[in-house]
Amino acid sequence: MPVTNLKWDAELDGCQVGGISVRRIADLESFPFPVGAIFPDQTVEITRSLTDRFGPLHINPETLEIFLSFHSFVIRTGAHTILVDLCVGNDKIRFDRPQWHMRDGPFLSNCAAAGVTPEDVDFVMCTHLHADHVGWNTKRADGEWVPTFPNAEYLFAEKEYAYWRAEYETKPPEPLLHGAFEDSVLPVVTAGQATMVAGDHRVEAGIYMEPAYGHTPGNVVVHIEDGDDHAIVCGDAIHHPVQLVHPEWSTNFCFDADQSRVTRTALLDAYAGTKTLLLPAHFRAPEYGSVVRDGNQFRIER
Repeated sequence: MPVTNLKWDAELDGCQVGGISVRRIADLESFPFPVGAIFPDQTVEITRSLTDRFGPLHINPETLEIFLSFHSFVIRTGAHTILVDLCVGNDKIRFDRPQWHMRDGPFLSNCAAAGVTPEDVDFVMCTHLHADHVGWNTKRADGEWVPTFPNAEYLFAEKEYAYWRAEYETKPPEPLLHGAFEDSVLPVVTAGQATMVAGDHRVEAGIYMEPAYGHTPGNVVVHIEDGDDHAIVCGDAIHHPVQLVHPEWSTNFCFDADQSRVTRTALLDAYAGTKTLLLPAHFRAPEYGSVVRDGNQFRIER
């Protein structure tokens, strides 16, 4: 799709997709992962060879840890305010994720700095229901988990929700999704604010979901279009810039590694050479731009 002037503004930490405003809202920045913790095919030798290409923003040149960000995107159209992917959250019990456990993070303050209060949000969209994408769905109030955004309709892909609901009902020995299904998903359903939608659900003209299965059973991406401008909030279809060089790498967290690989490669192939802006859930700012083919690999052009 031809686009002319669509760029990520690093100072604004956002962009304009035609008349639609998109801003990044950080929850947790610069989160380090050791070699192999995310990508089973990653080795010390491969990572060291990539340090110059990606620089210290993405790879620690000494420890070879790779860095991820955890953030949401707020989309403001003429009609609605929409939050996509709700990060880690506060006050959540996450014993096996110490950096997430009982956090007191600045996400709501960061929303306010971007001009968004909880009451302003019309829709919450989750590309999938992993714990780091639903944490701010709820907040603690009077000892109970309640929806953080009191006026919002929470849109869950029906296929995604049905899978995790069935898993939950089997009563797994460990808390499902690190406990997030109980404290960040079910309370929204109980409150009557959740709507189960098809994987290709359209919120309004120019804002719609597309199935992107593999990372989870019902994973989706979210398209933002206005006129000739086009951006994709692509969640975990791609986790880290190293996958531009190694699109065949799926993560240790992927439900179906083979399908995830197919989905990611198809996404990069489809938009390479266009000006469509890719907005992944974990790339550190300001690494958002269009995809350029580089031989058998890809790179982001900002």
